[in-house]
Amino acid sequence: MEKAMKINLDSPVIAFLTTVADFMILNILFIICCVPVITIGPAISALYTITMREARHEGGYIFNPFFKAFKNNFRQSFLLSILYFLAGAVLVFGVKFWQGKSGFSTSDQVMLVITGVFAVIWILSLLYVFALTARFDNTVLKTVKNAVILAVFNLKETILLALISAVVIILMIFAKSVWIFMMVGGFSACAYVKSLLLIKVFRQYEPEEGEI
Repeated sequence: MEKAMKINLDSPVIAFLTTVADFMILNILFIICCVPVITIGPAISALYTITMREARHEGGYIFNPFFKAFKNNFRQSFLLSILYFLAGAVLVFGVKFWQGKSGFSTSDQVMLVITGVFAVIWILSLLYVFALTARFDNTVLKTVKNAVILAVFNLKETILLALISAVVIILMIFAKSVWIFMMVGGFSACAYVKSLLLIKVFRQYEPEEGEI
């Protein structure tokens, strides 16, 4: 008589395959929620909600918590995405303006420096702002302020976050095959790697009430 096959659901292999499946599901949910374009901000916030939870080894379901985070953080994340889009548009206009200049006066040089500083602040704070929305309950302006503060006072993590984002963007532009990985599970995997850094930063500032 043949013995029934037993599968150890707690084995490392099963745990790994389960994690991979969860990240693939999370990736699909994220992509679906990004389709309307105007919902990209809330989708990123919901993505970070789940990946930071996984980075803290808390585990749990994917589907319902994702959409709960998407709904709860929708207003703030949407407003932040609009704010950063408008700021980015101003920066693009500024770059085009300076490119068209043939000579620079002293006042032009000052304005150019201000534009450069603004661009750096925009880029670095963008690395934190949607993760902050996922983790903390603050106003839009306070979230932006906190994002700038965290970016400046945690330069090592900020540089690593920027490098991860830059590498992914460059690969997506110049290596079309990377899109296959991104569509299957790349967005959630990248968010998870970033979350390992983000929770390390956030842990320094987390009071009991959950606000910075």
